[in-house]
Amino acid sequence: MSNVAMVALYARVSSEQQSKRGTIDSQIAALKERIQADGAQIVEDMCFVDAGVSGATLVRPQLERLRDAAALGTVDRLYILAPDRLARKYAHQALLMEEFSSCGVQVVFLNHAIGTTPEESLLLQMQGMVAEYERAKIAERHRRGKLHGAKRGTVNVLSGAPYGYRYIRRQLDGTPARYVIELPQAATVKAIFEWVGLERLSLGEVIRRLGEAGTVTASGKPYWDRSVVWGILRNPAYMGRAAFGKTQACDHQVRVRAQRHSADVPRKPYSAKRADRQQWIEIPVPAIVSEALFEIVQEQLAENRKLARQRRDNAPLRLLQGLTVCGQCRYAYYAKKVSKSAAKGHQRDYAYYRCVGTDAYRFGGERICDNLQVRTDKLDELVWHQVVELLRHPDRLKEEYERRLDVMERSEKRGFDTGSLEKQRLQLEKGKSRLIDGYADGIIDKADFEPRMQQLKSRLEQIEQQIQESRRHGAMQSELFLVINRLEEFAAAVTEKLDAIDLETKRKIVLGLVKRVEIHKDEIVVVFRVDPQPPVRGSENSTDSDAGEKSMQHCRRRTDTPLGRTSP
Repeated sequence: MSNVAMVALYARVSSEQQSKRGTIDSQIAALKERIQADGAQIVEDMCFVDAGVSGATLVRPQLERLRDAAALGTVDRLYILAPDRLARKYAHQALLMEEFSSCGVQVVFLNHAIGTTPEESLLLQMQGMVAEYERAKIAERHRRGKLHGAKRGTVNVLSGAPYGYRYIRRQLDGTPARYVIELPQAATVKAIFEWVGLERLSLGEVIRRLGEAGTVTASGKPYWDRSVVWGILRNPAYMGRAAFGKTQACDHQVRVRAQRHSADVPRKPYSAKRADRQQWIEIPVPAIVSEALFEIVQEQLAENRKLARQRRDNAPLRLLQGLTVCGQCRYAYYAKKVSKSAAKGHQRDYAYYRCVGTDAYRFGGERICDNLQVRTDKLDELVWHQVVELLRHPDRLKEEYERRLDVMERSEKRGFDTGSLEKQRLQLEKGKSRLIDGYADGIIDKADFEPRMQQLKSRLEQIEQQIQESRRHGAMQSELFLVINRLEEFAAAVTEKLDAIDLETKRKIVLGLVKRVEIHKDEIVVVFRVDPQPPVRGSENSTDSDAGEKSMQHCRRRTDTPLGRTSP
């Protein structure tokens, strides 16, 4: 047996800009140089690189692959530039280092030598805490700087000039940055507002008119998307009042169907939602439409939403609604009934799942995908059959949930419980009060007071976040305990009463177990949320001779994570 050590490297940068500037390449080059100097060799498959992913979260695609590889014993030595490339938070660093150590992986930091003495371990811990503090300090300075600029009315705090405007940078003579109107684009914007506000057109009709006129988007595309037109009609900048702070961060929101081209593992551990209008900071810019027309359009959009909601409520419920994805172009599949013309006088009570990319009218008159339609009843039956097969073997699900619970319990042992965090918060609050009293009594001057107060505030914010995370952790633990205790009972009840289950209950079960259904030309792939090993392969060859029916062959199930790790 060979004694050659299997080596791997891990590199990370936080932003796409850093990735484009080649920062990630310099990390990889330095790591490979050190590996060569140590007399080892590395293959490309063992280079784990997260480009444009924050180090504040453990949910990173390549880090997941690395942890899987370490668990399988395929990594003996791991090279990383510095501890903050592995993780920004000390708690995450400690968790990963312990995990790698238990897997027999030797971690080598280029900018920090790891030792076994208490002093060297303390130094690593301090570096982790300093990196976490620096990240929080930079983020807070950036936030306050943009907030101050918005209150002063400067447009450079905005993300960029919207369609119809051009951004002019700040000049050397001190002239502030500003928006100027692009007349051809502004004419298109005004026409869009008038079509919706005065002629009461739908977004679909607006898109058709833009296509017929040959109007291109800001990026030069000949076809417009509904979301682009929607964003234009909702942007208050067009009535002369650009808004800063329209969105705010919130806990990560799980979508039924992931957005097209989005990563399976989100780059950021949070989602964005629209903030209350009272929280917006308005910045004056040149107006393209009147305020009255803008408000009329908002009323029309609200009415359109109401009508669309009524149509959705009246539409039949589909078992796989929101779960079907085209395996070719990655656009969604949607259900569409057989039209009267296509039925050719026959009674057609079924519908088809159809790829959005095959609708020519959505893309300037030309299809971007030629994937096939699939009968809704056939696909629903196939997926439901595989879900039932999984429920008939609840031991597989139970093992997966127990594995997750074990991971959470081990993580909890390494961290702090809610009670100790509450005590830390109380001590910090007392320290804050003493610091304020000392400043008020003249014992501490301003130069000492401000940085110490800022450190206390930053630490308090960190403790608050840890308390919230600990509470969520406890709630998830309780939920997993409940799931494990009731799983076999639930599976038995479901499998015994399959004939009595209605469509709505079936859909709830499917949403809980199925992540997405990928429709390819030659196969249907059911991607489950948990690892249903061993995989069960099934197929359905249709013998129905009805016109338009598509045969689904080689249907199989699989998980969507590499090296056996099951995604939550």
